[in-house]
Parts: sequence; structure tokens; C-alpha cells
Amino acid sequence: MKKKRVLPVLLLSVFLFHGCFVYDPAASFVAQRYTNTVSYFNTFYNAERLFSEAESEYLRAEREYREQADQSRPFSVPAAARTKFTTSIEKNSKLLSFYPRSKWVPDALLMIGKAYYYIGDDVRAERKFLELAAQYPGSDEALEGTFWRGRSLLRMKKTDAAVELLLQLESKALPVDDDIAGRAAYELARSYFSSADYERALRYFRRTLETTDDDDIAPEAQYQIGRCLELRGEFSDARYAYDDVQRYGPGYTLQFNAELSSALVVARMGQYDAALDRLNDMLDDMKNREFFGRLHLEVANILMQKGERAEAVQKYVYVDTAFARSDAAARSYFALARYFETTEVNYDSARNYYGRAKTEFPASAVTAEAAAKHEVFVKYFGLTRDLARYDSLILFTARQKAAGDSAAASYRDSLTSKDSAVVRPPAPKKAASPGRKGEMKPDTSAVDSTFIKREAARLAAHTVLTDSLRRSVLRTKFELGGLFFLEMPIPDSAVHWFSMVVATGPESELAPRALYSIAEIYRSILPRPQEVRDSLYRVIIERYPASPYAQEARKSLGLPLLQQERDPAEELYASAEVRAELGQVTEALSVLRDIERSHPLSPVRPKAMYMSGWLYEHRLTKSDSAVAVYRRLLAQYPATPYAAEARPKVAAVDAEAKRIDEERKAQELERQRLEEEEKAARTNAVKPVSAPADSAAAPPKEP
Repeated sequence: MKKKRVLPVLLLSVFLFHGCFVYDPAASFVAQRYTNTVSYFNTFYNAERLFSEAESEYLRAEREYREQADQSRPFSVPAAARTKFTTSIEKNSKLLSFYPRSKWVPDALLMIGKAYYYIGDDVRAERKFLELAAQYPGSDEALEGTFWRGRSLLRMKKTDAAVELLLQLESKALPVDDDIAGRAAYELARSYFSSADYERALRYFRRTLETTDDDDIAPEAQYQIGRCLELRGEFSDARYAYDDVQRYGPGYTLQFNAELSSALVVARMGQYDAALDRLNDMLDDMKNREFFGRLHLEVANILMQKGERAEAVQKYVYVDTAFARSDAAARSYFALARYFETTEVNYDSARNYYGRAKTEFPASAVTAEAAAKHEVFVKYFGLTRDLARYDSLILFTARQKAAGDSAAASYRDSLTSKDSAVVRPPAPKKAASPGRKGEMKPDTSAVDSTFIKREAARLAAHTVLTDSLRRSVLRTKFELGGLFFLEMPIPDSAVHWFSMVVATGPESELAPRALYSIAEIYRSILPRPQEVRDSLYRVIIERYPASPYAQEARKSLGLPLLQQERDPAEELYASAEVRAELGQVTEALSVLRDIERSHPLSPVRPKAMYMSGWLYEHRLTKSDSAVAVYRRLLAQYPATPYAAEARPKVAAVDAEAKRIDEERKAQELERQRLEEEEKAARTNAVKPVSAPADSAAAPPKEP
């Protein structure tokens, strides 16, 4: 019996331990497939979990940012959310690499694109959305991906392509997905609003309300409807639209903005007392305490509109004091500066208040304009000081000349009296003769010669100095005219200073420029009858026939142009053009600099300056040098067509410099915030965690 049991036992042993000793391909394949399936499911699950957490954190931070009273600092992606977005991208990318035919590939592509969008990488985001649309054109993910691609294109300033895409999406999604259609309509409305197409913006904001159920989008769309109506001048409808915002459950900040906008549009309708009542009611509500500075500022603005200037100024001063270092204070200083500039015509106070406005709250929207206006008034007071100094020096030199003339006359009288006392025969041809004590008697002819030379030198120096001072006076008056004409602008004052140039320096090269500038003011800013302008053109032609402004005057009068001798600067300019076309940019710039330096009165000079800037900008890609030349051109020839071409280039550079500076400040603030978060995290990490004495230590949880 024992022998019979041995075989079954052996067979059972072999069967039980078969896997340990013999390789079975089928079993290994099944196990490997199971392992791979679990692995790639975990990869997708973790990627999706990280993305969902990051998106929730992002949207929560964005919502909190919108609810802040102070939004001077730009919104930034939370550091933890950015890290999770990046990790989600990495995990989804692995899934696409190892499992390109998985059923979760469309979800992975959509997640990657949205994650790139959230962290601000619009180029990569658009690429993923295009890939999703190409591979899965009929999927729900592709429909949503098209919406996000439209948003990416908008943020990349590819407005035409974005609008075309969103229009197609909105009509396509409307029957199948109201939410996508509503969000597409909202993005279209925002795009139309930014391009000042308020009619279309209004249409699509209303369509947004008809289709979307998004609690964040609906109140914002209703508020924007009010803005569109206000900008179209439909104030009564705008007021009701602002009041209707509360029906959609807005957040705190949006509700405040809607109430404030409703009050301000009432003021625009001329109902100042009703508007003030609304603002005072809002000031009585303590929930608005974060916005009290802004409310007091708007009260001051309405008082100013109402004509109660003293009360308005008093309120502005209160805002500056009670809400220092805020946007409201910066705007208040700016309003005071405008008041003293335009109403009181007190330029000293205007300069001071513009100076305070530009430094009070750097992130304020009025900072850049305040800085520019402050610079204008600094220039104005610099020119007026120069003018006073030149006048004082002219008076001083005139007195010195009078004193010198008096002394010279006395000296001549003394010589005459000595000569008339004793009439002597002509002196022998020797320098001097010995006196009684061996002294040398002076040679009166040598004394007279020295005196005459000294007097001639003194008179010549006085003439040169006086002429130089008078030219400086004329140039300063002309610059004051240009300041009032182009930068302040106050055309009446510009005409006054240009007229002073013509009256005090009718023979100077600035006189025809001043007359032509007056004619331009009468043509474009202070319209005068045609005969008034024509009379100025005729004066330029009669008095200054060789001036380039006489040629321009002839064009304006329809008269034939004079055939003038070729300007040598024109030949140099033609030479520079040839060199530039041949690629000899350095040589061309040298010729253009020679025109600028050696031909200050040539009409070719501003054209040569513009060409120099253009060559630096486009051929040598030296933007700093180009901007420097453009700035000289704007300063010296502000009314020329070349200055008109250069002005937006300089403005763009200044705007970009401002943007970079603001971005640098934002990055610095973000860096400081992250350092504080890391420091707080380290502090929390090293804190000992004490458990109750009667509890057993629990094992650590898996992350």
C-alpha cells in the first residue's frame, strides 16, 4: 500500500512546484500583461489625480485673486499647482509613449494641453490640441480641445484665427454641448470687447447667458453687458444691467464693482446728487471697507463734475492722507494735478502733484501718464529758467558794455586834455627818451594803439556774447512753443511763443519754422479761415524765399516750386542710400552722421536721422542705437512725417521696458512669496509631533 502512494505524492509535488523549476511561456505572458495593465492604469490615474488637484488649486487661487480689492500684482500660478501640472504632463507623456493606442490617449492629450495652458506655455498647448483634433476628430475631448486651442490663440494675440475657430466651435457645439458653446461665446465676446466692437461683444455676452450654467462666467458676462451699454452711451440701460448682476450670485469684488459702476453711470446721466447718495450708502456699509479709498475718490470726482471744486479738492487731499500708498491715492494726486494744470493754470502745483502721483503707487494705471506729464512740466520750468537766465545775462552784459564805454570815454577825454595842454612837434623815431632822473617817458602812440586793440577786443567779445545769448533766447522760445504745441498741448500758448520768435528774431532761421508751425496750428487744432492761413504762407514766401518752409508754403498755396540749387546734403543722402543698398551699412551710417553734424539747417537732416535709426534697427539689429537716434529725431523735428514714423517705435520700446520692469517686480514678489512658503514649510516640518501617552505609534502612511 505504501508503494502505491509514492507515485501520487511525487506527481502532486511536481505539479505544485512546477513554476519554480520549469519556464511556462503562457503563464509568464499573462502575468506580464497584467503587470503592464496595472502599471499604465496607475500612471494615468496618478496623472489625472495630479491634474485635477492642480486645476482645482489654480481655479481657487484665480477666484481668490478676483476677489481681492488690490489687484495691482499680476496673477501667478501657485507653486504647488505648477509642480503638479508639470508632473502630470510627464506622466501623461509616458503613457502616450508606451501605450499609444490606449483608450485614455484622448484624455491624456487634453490634459497635457490644458496643463501647458495653465502654466502659460501656449505654443505647446496649441500643438497638443491640434494633435488631439487630428487623431480623434469626432471625440468629446476634441471638441473641448478646440475651445482651449481658441483660448491659447487669443492669448498669443492671433486674434483672427482664434475668432474664426471659436465661431465655428460655437455653432457646432450649440446642439450637443451647451457648456462648450457658452464658454466659446464668452471668449468671443471678450475678444470683440477688447477690439472695441461693442455691438458684437454685447450679442455674444447675451448668448453666453443663454447657454452657460457656469457660476463664474454668468455674473461676469452680465457685468460686461453693462460695460458695453455704457461705452455705447446707453446709460439708462447700462445702469439696469449693472443692477442685474446680483441676480447671478457674483463674488464680493464683482458685486462691489457692479454697484459702483451703476452709481457712476447715474452721475454720467447728470444725476449727481443721486449718484452721491448711492456712494454714501456704500460708504455706510462696512463690508465695503476695503474699497473706502476708491469710494471717497469717486465722491471727489463727482463733486468736481458738479462744480463744487473746493469740496472736491478737500476730498482729494483726504484720500491722499487717509489712504496713502494706494491706487486711490495715486489717482487722487493725478486728479489734483489735472485740476491745477487745466483749471487753476498753476503749473508749479501741477508738476508737484504729477510727481507724487508717479511715485505713490507704482502699479497704478496712472503712473506712466503721471511720469510723462511730470517730465513735461520739468522741461517747461527748465526752459523758463533758461529764458530768465539768458535775459538776465543780456541785461548784465549791456550794463557792462555801458560801464566799459563810460570808462573808455573818460580815458579818451583824459588823453585829449593832456594833448591839448601842450602842443609838441612830432616825436623822433625812438621808443622813449631819458627823463631827469633816468626815467623812460612813455610813447603815447604805443599807448593809444594798445588801448584801441583792447577796446576792439572788448566790443567784439560783447557782440559775440550778446548774439549767442539772443540766439539762445530765440531757441528757448521756439522750444516752449513746441512744448505747448505737441506735449501739453495748449495751442494758444504755442501760438504766443512762436509769435514771440518771429517778433524778436525775424531774421533768424527759426522764424519761418515758427510761422509755419502757427499755420499748422490754425489748420489742425485751432481752425482759422483759409485766408488767415494763406496770409501766413505768403509772409513765409515773401520774407524767407530760400527757406524749405517757403517751398512747403508754395505747395499749400498751389504755387509752382522754385528750382533751387541742389542741396549738398541731398547728394550725401543719395550716396548713403547707394551704400546701404550695397550692404555697406557702416559706411552709410558714417555719411548720415556727417549730414546730421555738418548740415543742421538742411531739410534733408530729419530724413537722414530717420534712415540712421532704420539701419540700426533693421540692418544691424541694434535697437538701443536705433531708439537713441529716434529720440533725437523726436526732440529736434517733432512735427515732421519722419517723427510720426519714429514715435510709435519709441513708444513701443518704452511700453516694453515698462512691462519688463513690472514683470521683474512681479517675479521678485513671487520669489519672495515662494521663499516665505518654503521657510514656513521647513518650520512646520521640523516641529515635533507628540502623540498621546496612552496611544500606540501608528505606522507612517504612504504618500
